[in-house]
Amino acid sequence: MKRTLSLVMGSLLALGLSASTRAFQRAGQPVETGPIRGDWTAKVRDTDRGRKLWLSLTTEKRDGRQNWSQWSFDLLLQDFSGLDTNANANVRFGLNREAGVVNFEGLFRDGRGVGEFLFTPNMGFVATLRQLGYDEPSSQKLFSMTIHDVGTNFMAEMKQLGYDKVSLDKLISFRIFNVNAEFIQRMRALGYDNIPADKLTALKIHGVTEEFIREFQALSPTKLALDKLISFRIHGVSTKFIKEMADAGYRDVPLDKLTSFRIHGVSPEFVKEMADLGFNNLSADKLISFRIHGVSARFVRGMRDMGFNNLTADDLIKLKIHGVDSDYVRRMRGSR
Repeated sequence: MKRTLSLVMGSLLALGLSASTRAFQRAGQPVETGPIRGDWTAKVRDTDRGRKLWLSLTTEKRDGRQNWSQWSFDLLLQDFSGLDTNANANVRFGLNREAGVVNFEGLFRDGRGVGEFLFTPNMGFVATLRQLGYDEPSSQKLFSMTIHDVGTNFMAEMKQLGYDKVSLDKLISFRIFNVNAEFIQRMRALGYDNIPADKLTALKIHGVTEEFIREFQALSPTKLALDKLISFRIHGVSTKFIKEMADAGYRDVPLDKLTSFRIHGVSPEFVKEMADLGFNNLSADKLISFRIHGVSARFVRGMRDMGFNNLTADDLIKLKIHGVDSDYVRRMRGSR
């Protein structure tokens, strides 16, 4: 959960910095490229990728304003220089990247720390970005590039793979969501080449992995569009769900219908409930309509308790649309 929060906050930061930069450009004002100061808290955590330092940063106010809200991220301990998390004393350590340097001062005790930081942009890197055709980034964007390690090596790697002149915001998102050369090459091996930068990030955000794609390739004779795969992940359409629906009698259901099944809650359990009430072999559209309008097993039984034993599927849908249920029937009979 906290890792997810880190990714989301990083994404919001990248988006926020983009909007901030555009605002400076629209106003015709110079981009701020000075140092950034603030406070930090930290905690060491063991993860499946090694020991990491979870940092929470808050910048100092400038001219009565705060540049952005508190945000958090985690980095491997080896990314920092001079860090002793067991010092139980005052510490100084740094994060040195091509885009700039973050120097931390404070106290570390029992794997937890607190203190102040100073970010100093690398103006030589800014000059390099100009040579590569980028507008001068703000200090906030350089700070984000420092945190997420967006440098010329990564930019060259992406260029070699066909992602030349990708915006700095997109490069930051690549690093936040771990869009790297290995991931791009794996997608190409699966038949997906020249994927737009935004879609690469979306694949990572929604967990469209190589394994997930291969599962669907084993079921489908045709290559599925990436948008369809992303939609499947968003709505929980898995190969397991498809097989369960097939076992319930719904084979060869169009992909869009499978997504609608998940959106509206058409499940094998719901199919069985309806079949037990005599509604066998309902069409996919009818099942979806049942769920949209609230035709449930309880509703059907309620109407049958009122003596309506021969209602068709269409009758049930019409009754729900017009608000007629067992309570309504009971009230009408009682008013006579």
